[in-house]
Amino acid sequence: MFLSIAAVVSGWLLWRVFRARGGASLFSPCKHWSLLLARPMADAMEIEGFYSPACDPFTEEAQTTVRAALLYQAGIRSNFDDEAVREHFSATLEQQWYSLDLQALTAEDEPRAAMAFACARVAFLIRCALLMRWLEPELAWRVLLLNAQRAQDCFDSWADFGSAYKLGREQWVATFRVDSLGEAFHEQHLRQLLAAGSGAWADIYWQTPAALNPVLAE
Repeated sequence: MFLSIAAVVSGWLLWRVFRARGGASLFSPCKHWSLLLARPMADAMEIEGFYSPACDPFTEEAQTTVRAALLYQAGIRSNFDDEAVREHFSATLEQQWYSLDLQALTAEDEPRAAMAFACARVAFLIRCALLMRWLEPELAWRVLLLNAQRAQDCFDSWADFGSAYKLGREQWVATFRVDSLGEAFHEQHLRQLLAAGSGAWADIYWQTPAALNPVLAE
């Protein structure tokens, strides 16, 4: 019961701070694509404005709600203040982002499923870190686009990625690994994202545009 109430409160707080400031402007196609990898997590938290450049940064209230979970995923000590977190990200993120969540694999994990799950969580983490004011935009988007290219290289379509993500999360939580910013991702949710006209994955080409071609796209 307590966990259910906490999830509702967290979702409401994030919805409130993620609302876009008027209008529905989007990032460039490449940047928007990179954020769509996190769609299951953004949906789980009922976030609006996740894909909008007009979205306000987190309020202090929302920062308190998600701070510990984001630091845990990033492998950063919970007693770090914001300046220490910024210094840590600045010094290590570009060299270590690709190993996030993959360093916790078990021998039984299916590798492609683990990769899809990691791609989604990295996209969500970096977007949230940007809204926490932990990252400079240039670094954040560089990692987001590299993560997007990794996903494009590893999977053939949104359906392929979504199916792998579903299995990836299932195997992650089956061994009691924490995903406090996500929720169970069922076949029905995947079908909804892949339904034509849904405004989600089905309406965006998987390989177009490439995130790296051969330099970072805008």
